[in-house]
Amino acid sequence: MSLRLSLILVIAACWVGIGATFAFDQLGREPLTEQPPFFFTLSPDDLRNIAISTREDGTAFHFREDDRRWYFDDLDDVPTALYRWGGITQLLGGPRTQRELAGEITDPALYGLDDPSLTINVVLRDGTQLTVEMGDLTPDGSGNYMRQGGYDELYTVDSSWGEVMTRLVDEPPVPEWYFTMNPDEATEILYFEGNEVVRGFAIDDVGDWVVCDLPATEAPCQGTMPADADAVNAWLATFSAPDIAGADSLNLPELSDFERYGTGRDAPYIHIRREVEVRERLTNVFRTSIIIGSATDDGLHRYAVANETQDVILVNRNWADEVLEFFRN
Repeated sequence: MSLRLSLILVIAACWVGIGATFAFDQLGREPLTEQPPFFFTLSPDDLRNIAISTREDGTAFHFREDDRRWYFDDLDDVPTALYRWGGITQLLGGPRTQRELAGEITDPALYGLDDPSLTINVVLRDGTQLTVEMGDLTPDGSGNYMRQGGYDELYTVDSSWGEVMTRLVDEPPVPEWYFTMNPDEATEILYFEGNEVVRGFAIDDVGDWVVCDLPATEAPCQGTMPADADAVNAWLATFSAPDIAGADSLNLPELSDFERYGTGRDAPYIHIRREVEVRERLTNVFRTSIIIGSATDDGLHRYAVANETQDVILVNRNWADEVLEFFRN
């Protein structure tokens, strides 16, 4: 027998052995567990209205075709924050069941479904409506009891799904520019015009408001002249509750796009430094800012850009003028 033929037979024997080992190995294994079925399935592109309510509160959203964004129902022209809303319609369109527990619910109270902890109503593009109700946690805490309106079956769905949906109510996904602020957290106020700091106030080492020495070289800025604390605190109370009328233009790509709203580089700009004590000897620093631009044609609002976003919003003109007047006089 030639050397070449011997090598061919050896290689063939090896492949037969490998194949046999693979076959026996597969026969001895448990079959792969299939993914659990979906509780229901909806195409995210078909969703048009979403209403979510807990036992304490609720919120609702609608989809606008013109700019392909989701907006709050109860907030005029306020869209959902993209970083919070991303993936919500996919989650809502198809939660996976852990298992089907019963073909019929004989006593909803046993599962917390007589008074659901979460109720979701959706309306689709074609007008179809769907209601989902979530009850109590399962004994092991891994899931929630669920049922779909119009059906008798009882299911469990992973508890994380319910947590995400509940958070939309407890912590609404508002954009960064739709802000409120605790005035007691403020430790520094800087006012810019022409891209330069022209007025500043800060809390000194003993907790009093002082007028900052300019140019400011430290953060927070330093000063020795006492400020009118009552006036500063009154202004902070006004600033902390802005009268925002919604968005005018979203996602402007270039700095030059802001000029026509009077919110360009040289516009009046207010910067607030906030400090929040997390625990002893640990303080987190946050910043709140707003650029106040031109008045709208109807004279009711001013254009503004808050918290360094790429969106131009509308704020009540009286509120904006009062905020600016503090620095100019």
